[in-house]
Amino acid sequence: MFVNITGGSNNNAAARFVEHGPLQGDVIVNYPTDDAPYAYWVEAYAPGKSDHYARILRYRSITRYGDGNPLAVADSEMPEIMERMGLWKPGDALPIPPHAPKGCGPLVMRRGEAWCKTLRIASTPQQ
Repeated sequence: MFVNITGGSNNNAAARFVEHGPLQGDVIVNYPTDDAPYAYWVEAYAPGKSDHYARILRYRSITRYGDGNPLAVADSEMPEIMERMGLWKPGDALPIPPHAPKGCGPLVMRRGEAWCKTLRIASTPQQ
């Protein structure tokens, strides 16, 4: 069972059920790491034969706390998630987030993560 874990100390922890696309039916979970460099653990879970979810991916994110990226961690990390699962490669069209922030223009890759080309939020100091 997955619980909605949105929020956390940095307000960017989340569990997301994927409703469309190549990861349909999977769950993407991200939560803060406890040590520097401050990032997130990104995990993907897929339903198994008995409808129990099993973890199929876990890695430390490229996304960092307070990096100014307005996309949710799951959205900014989606190219990396899909690449690690053999579903995307550099040069392919970037996966479009289901709920991009208002004013988010076309997506671009910056330092290995997806960003809104035309929208950026002010960075907060590192903890």
